[in-house]
Amino acid sequence: MIQYLITAIIDIAVGILAFSKKENPAAKALAFTVFSLGIWSLELYLLTVVKNIDALNIWFHITRWGMFFIPATFAFLTWRLVGSRSQRFKKFVVIPSLFVSVGLSIANAFIFPSTLKEVDGGYLPAIDSFYYVFLVNFVWSFGGAIGLVLTSYKTSPYREKQRLKWLFITLCASFIGGGLGLYSMPSEFYLSRFVGSITNIVFVALLFYSTIQHNLMDFRFALSVGLSKAILLGFFVWLYFVVTSVVGEHTDSNGSIFVLLLFVAIILESYPRLLKWILPNAKKILVKNGYDFDQVKIETENELRNSINFSTMIEVLDHLLLKTLKLNNYKVLMVQHENDHSSEENNYDQNGLTLKRIAEKNQLVEYCAQQTQLIMADEMPSELQHEMEKCNAILCFPVFYENKVLGIVLVGSPTNVSYYRYDDLKIFEWLKSELGQVLNRLIRLNNMHDQLGEAKKTLSMLSLMSHYHHDIKAPFAIIDGVLSNDIYDREKQRDIVLSQVERGSKLIATMAGILGGNHKRRIQSCALETLVQDCLYLFEASFDKIEYELGGIPKIKGDAEDLKILLINLIKNAAEARQQGEDLTVKVRSWLEDGNVYFSIADNGVGMTEKQLTNLWEPGFSVKNFGNGIGMQAIKRIVDEHNARIDVRSEPYKGSNFTLCFFATQIIQEDENTDATKDELAERRAAYTAEKRSSL
Repeated sequence: MIQYLITAIIDIAVGILAFSKKENPAAKALAFTVFSLGIWSLELYLLTVVKNIDALNIWFHITRWGMFFIPATFAFLTWRLVGSRSQRFKKFVVIPSLFVSVGLSIANAFIFPSTLKEVDGGYLPAIDSFYYVFLVNFVWSFGGAIGLVLTSYKTSPYREKQRLKWLFITLCASFIGGGLGLYSMPSEFYLSRFVGSITNIVFVALLFYSTIQHNLMDFRFALSVGLSKAILLGFFVWLYFVVTSVVGEHTDSNGSIFVLLLFVAIILESYPRLLKWILPNAKKILVKNGYDFDQVKIETENELRNSINFSTMIEVLDHLLLKTLKLNNYKVLMVQHENDHSSEENNYDQNGLTLKRIAEKNQLVEYCAQQTQLIMADEMPSELQHEMEKCNAILCFPVFYENKVLGIVLVGSPTNVSYYRYDDLKIFEWLKSELGQVLNRLIRLNNMHDQLGEAKKTLSMLSLMSHYHHDIKAPFAIIDGVLSNDIYDREKQRDIVLSQVERGSKLIATMAGILGGNHKRRIQSCALETLVQDCLYLFEASFDKIEYELGGIPKIKGDAEDLKILLINLIKNAAEARQQGEDLTVKVRSWLEDGNVYFSIADNGVGMTEKQLTNLWEPGFSVKNFGNGIGMQAIKRIVDEHNARIDVRSEPYKGSNFTLCFFATQIIQEDENTDATKDELAERRAAYTAEKRSSL
C-alpha cells in the first residue's frame, strides 16, 4: 500500500531533521529510532507491493533490520533522554539489546533466512525462532526503558519531569502498539493500515515532541486541544459524506465535479478559521482555570505599552500573573548598573508597591545574564536555589534590552495546579522579550521625572531667594545706618552691630545650606522640630506671632535639605496669606499618634475655597494672582519621595492647616545606627530661638 511508502518517507525526513539538532544530545538517538521505524515501514510496503518472491526475499531480509533494531534504538533513546545517568541501564539493557539486534539481523539475512508465505494482502513472514527472540528483546528493552523513566522521575527537576511524563506516555503507547503488531503478525491484519502507517505516525509524533519540540505542554491541555480538533475534523468528514451522497449519482456531470471541488476548497479555507474561533473555548474542556493565550497577550501588551510609570506596570503584572495565571507571588528585581547615577534610595516606590533593586555584580544577575531560556529554581546552583527559596520563587527569567540586563522577574508557584501550564510558560517567554522595551521606557521616564523634579526644586529656590533677598540685606542696611551717624553711643552701636551680624550670618547659613550641594538626595537622621525653627529665621518679620506646640517627636529618616525646602514653602505660603488689616499668626505643632509622626503648620490667613483645595496639587495651579504653582509641586514631590502623606484643611478668611504624616517605617529607633551628619548650626539656632522665647 502506498501509505507505507509515504510513512517511510516521513520517518526518514523526521530522522534527517533530528540529526540537524546537534545541540540536543538525544537528537541522534531519536534519528536512529525513526530511521528504524522508517525501514520497517518500507518492509511493509514491499510485502504488499512486490509480487516476485525471489526479489522480495532479498529486499525483505535487508529491510527487516529496521524492525530488529527498534527495541535497541528505543532503549538507547530513553537512556539519552534521562541524561545518560544510569550506567546499569546501559550495561544490562542498551548494550545487550544492541547485540541481540545485530545478531538477529546478521543471522536472519545470511544464516537462517525466514520463510515468506503468500496471503490475500501480499506476503507474511512465517513464525520462527527469530520471532520469539525478537519478542523477548522487545519486552526486555521497553520494560527496562519504562522502569528507567519511572525511577528517574523521582529525582528529576520540574522541567525534566514534564519531559519524562511525555516520554513515559510515548513508551507505553509504543509498547502497546508494538505488542499488538507482533501479536497480529501471523494474520493479514499485520499488513493493514492500522498496524503500519497510523501507529507509526502517532509514535513518531510523540517521540519528536518529547525529544525535540518538547515545551512542557500539560497532558490535559494537549488532550483538550486534540479533542476539539478531532470533533471539528469529524464534522467535516460527516459533511463530506452528506455532500457525496447527494451528488454521488451525478458524478459524470461537470456540475457535480465542480460542486465537489468547491466543497473541498471551502473545507480547506474554513477549517483553520473555525479552529481559531473554537480552540480558545475548547481548551477549557478539560483544563481548569484556562484562558485564551492570544487574547491575554494582546490585552496585556496594550496595557503595558500604555503604562506611564512603574506603579501602573505593576498593576498590569498583578492582573496578569496573580489573577489570570493565578500564581502565589512574583517579584521584579531592577538591576542597579555601575553607570546608573540615579538616587540610591530610589526603589521605584509607587503607592506602596516596590520594585526591588539588585546589584549588577550580584551572583543571581550574573547567572541569569548567561541564560537564554526560562530558568527553573531546581536547575540552578545550590546557593542560588536557597535565594530563590527565600523569595518563594520556583522560576525566574532575565529581562534584556540591547544585550543589557534591566531586571529579573522571580515567579512563584501556581495556586490551582501542581506546575505551570503550557500557556503559562508561553506567557513567561513572551514577557521575557516584551518587558525589555517597557522597562527601558519607564526607566527613561523615571529619569526625566527626576530631572524635572530637580529643575522645579531649583526654580522654587530661585523664586524664594528673589522674593526674600531683602531679608538677607536688611541686617547689613541696619549696620550701615548705625555706623553712619552718632545717634547711639559706642556700647550701643557695638551691641546692635553684633546682633545684626549674628542675624545675617544665620540667614546666610540657612540659605546656603539649602542651595548647597549637587541636589543628590542623602537620607539621614532629621529632627523636624529643629528644622522648622531653623527655617522660621527667614520669616520672623513676616508674622506678628509664632506659636509652638511641640511634642518632642523622634527623628525621622529623610533628606534634610529637601525637608527644609518643604518647610520653607509651607511657611512662605503662610506668610503671604495675611488678611488686610489683621495680625498674622502661625502655629507649629508636632505629635505622635498610632506610631506615626505628625507635624502641622497652621495660619489664620485668607484661607482657600473648596475649588482651590481640589486643584491645589495640579501642575501650574496657584491661589496667588501671579503664582506659578512651583512651590506646591515641590511640596508634593518631597512628600511623595519620603513616602509621607500631607493633608490640607482650609476655609476662606479663617486660615489653612497643612498636616504632614511620616509613617512608623520612617522613624529612627533609639538603637538604630545611622550615618547622619550632625547639624550643629541648626541646633545652635534652635537653642537661640528657645532662649529668646523664654526671655519674652
